[in-house]
Amino acid sequence: MDRLSASRVAMPPPAARDVLELLKPVTWFPPIWAFLCGVVSSGVPLGDRWPFLVGGILLTGPLVCGTS
Repeated sequence: MDRLSASRVAMPPPAARDVLELLKPVTWFPPIWAFLCGVVSSGVPLGDRWPFLVGGILLTGPLVCGTS
């Protein structure tokens, strides 16, 4: 087996507990809190904009803080 074919070996996906540990969910609270303070201070009603609120929370928590 040469080096090129050895690099194509499929790796198993990481365990869920390892991914959760790397995303550090304990650190999500401050950026989510800051995002929600910005939402409230904007004064825009959230009646029909709840998908944006959920998307913003998902972006500020696990994606911004967890992967930094």
